Amino acid sequence: MTKPLCPNKEVCGSCSWSHIPYEEQLKLKLSALNDSLKKHLVKLSCREIIPSPVTEHYRNRMDFAIDFQGRVGLREKGKWWRVIDGHCCFLGMKKINSLFLIVRKWVKECGLSFYDRKAHKGILRYAVIRSVLKGQGLINIITSKAESEVEEREVIFALEELAKRAGDSSVIWSVNYTHSDVSFGEVKRVLSGDGFLTEDINNFIFKISPNSFFQTNPYLAQQLQVEVINLAKEAREEAGSGQAVDLYSGLGFFSIPLSRYFTVQAVESSKSAVIDGKENAVLNGAKVEFLEQEVEECLVDALRSNLVVLDPPRSGVSDKAFKVIFEAKPSVIIYISCNYKALARDLSRLCQWYTVENIKAFDMFPHTPHLETVVMMRYAG
Repeated sequence: MTKPLCPNKEVCGSCSWSHIPYEEQLKLKLSALNDSLKKHLVKLSCREIIPSPVTEHYRNRMDFAIDFQGRVGLREKGKWWRVIDGHCCFLGMKKINSLFLIVRKWVKECGLSFYDRKAHKGILRYAVIRSVLKGQGLINIITSKAESEVEEREVIFALEELAKRAGDSSVIWSVNYTHSDVSFGEVKRVLSGDGFLTEDINNFIFKISPNSFFQTNPYLAQQLQVEVINLAKEAREEAGSGQAVDLYSGLGFFSIPLSRYFTVQAVESSKSAVIDGKENAVLNGAKVEFLEQEVEECLVDALRSNLVVLDPPRSGVSDKAFKVIFEAKPSVIIYISCNYKALARDLSRLCQWYTVENIKAFDMFPHTPHLETVVMMRYAG
């Protein structure tokens, strides 16, 4: 065991494995993945986990809560209403931490009210801070709806001051119109900067809007993308023709490079991600058809392709989505998962019709128990 890299490790829980030497973390993750696969009767095991080239300051997004006393930081583990004040995180990119200190000082000086999550009153709720490999930054301040025109002007005035302090980083105002305690809101105004980020992964350019998901660890995302594309190319060469459907496509992280080898249809439920995806296709000269719809609404005929790429949320693939996939019977499925327990559960169902040919893990989340896994499956008939 080593000394934890953060004094708040036991209180926060975001880096719950930081006391474990990194090489040991990799062994533990691989063992946990294979135990889960074995539990769900998946015959093939994973023999390789790709380490992250960067184990500190790798996260490109941090969601900092603002509590009713004006504390800004990450939450206490198991206590959603309590915030650890002034908590820079060694997992967050350095640009994020520098912007966090600016935001924290601004919150305490701006004069706006702080949101009380029990009483559902107050303005300031979250500060979501993002960055990219080249150091571009974005601050998204999420508030409740202003109760009057006067209060709205006060919010704008305060955010204009934050924009001055944030330098060349974008500052955005978003509004959460509900009582739901989520770090998400409708973008109301861009106070400074472009209002979005631009990331370069393997010479593919991706526009990332405030509400669009992107791979958390861009340092290892490059290898993750290459692995998926190489597996897809292998399937393409064997099939002799190329049609691919990218389910849960996001803003095109896999769809756009896939388009070099396939005719690609991308399915995504997030409006923001679909808009970004269409723009990213233009930026990269890629021919990808983006569809804004739930995966469960896909037509069976659309999935009768050589390849289906699955990159679902942590909860995994729904029963309804499975029904559509089983009816379509695509030749090859490449499943990307950030939750090995959900992955093993889903593979046990897919193995009714498919044979697992390849499993590789990627440590996208150092100092945590989480990992990313890529699985290639072929229809067995």
